[in-house]
Amino acid sequence: MEEPLVSVIIPTYNRALILKETIQSVLEQTYERLELIVIDDGSTDDTQAVVDGFKDERIIYIKQEHKGLPSARNKGIENAKGEYIAFLDSDDMWLPEKIDKQLKIFNKNKLKLGVVYCGVEYIDEKSRKAKEKKLPAYKGNIFLELLGARRNVVLGAGSTVLVKKECFQRCGLLDENLPYRVDLELLIRISKKFHFDYVPETLVKIRIHDKRMSFNLDTVIKGRELLFEKIYNDLRQHKKILAKYYYQTGMLYMQKGNRRKSKEYMFKSIRIFPLMRALKELIAR
Repeated sequence: MEEPLVSVIIPTYNRALILKETIQSVLEQTYERLELIVIDDGSTDDTQAVVDGFKDERIIYIKQEHKGLPSARNKGIENAKGEYIAFLDSDDMWLPEKIDKQLKIFNKNKLKLGVVYCGVEYIDEKSRKAKEKKLPAYKGNIFLELLGARRNVVLGAGSTVLVKKECFQRCGLLDENLPYRVDLELLIRISKKFHFDYVPETLVKIRIHDKRMSFNLDTVIKGRELLFEKIYNDLRQHKKILAKYYYQTGMLYMQKGNRRKSKEYMFKSIRIFPLMRALKELIAR
């Protein structure tokens, strides 16, 4: 029986200086039956030259106008021929056995399983110094954990997940209108129909630098509010999670220095469910 094809999607934009390491980490996988789809999202640097420098027939290079990360990933999914799809951000790297170990989890547990992820190691921008390691903790039906997450409980989802293509066929692609939490919104949708599992090892190295979207507070708040609109029907069925969501948004506005909006969200949180931390924050105002 032929091994399943895995489609690896790397969306990239002006990352020529570090893209080579990312691509190399895919080509050095112990699992070799894969295709690597590099989606160049309108780069103006030497991205294409970096990709062309690899003489590997498994690499597919596609260039599009600059439309953003979700669009680039969707383009990759639409062109993928594999039974499984893996995402990898262009500033991150995989350890050699990443795909191999994830497929073994799929082979052991096929019942409703749609996503397998793994642990991550955070490194500095120059790929030299390890900052922190995190191991996964959630598997099975993790819908409520994802719904109530301030941070995605699927660690480093943009580089760790291996997903059955069937998940996209049944649940849809990434929402290109969301500026933030695109991965989380997609995984919430998938978690309604599929179970999750993980490899309990750190198999992905994630670079931490100030260009990562999570450091832009305005983008975080806007994305969170748009996400709220999309998942509100689910949130309102779980009042404590909804209250927690309001509280966390209020804290973001406080971090931004907008006391009025912060108090507004704290009041919303308390009206839904009296979280002690929300009450304390409101009293402190």
